[in-house]
Amino acid sequence: MTRYLDTPAAAEPPKPDINTHIRTNPRVKGILWTAGIGMGLLIVIATVISHVL
Repeated sequence: MTRYLDTPAAAEPPKPDINTHIRTNPRVKGILWTAGIGMGLLIVIATVISHVL
């Protein structure tokens, strides 16, 4: 059984036009995760403080 009904069994599926996998530097990825978690924590702290005051 073929994966694509409109192509013969021997044909390969079409390849994407652009690369969909983007390589990211591990250091940049770590910085972005740290910044995102830090902003999330700041939002939670600000929400708690605004309800306390």
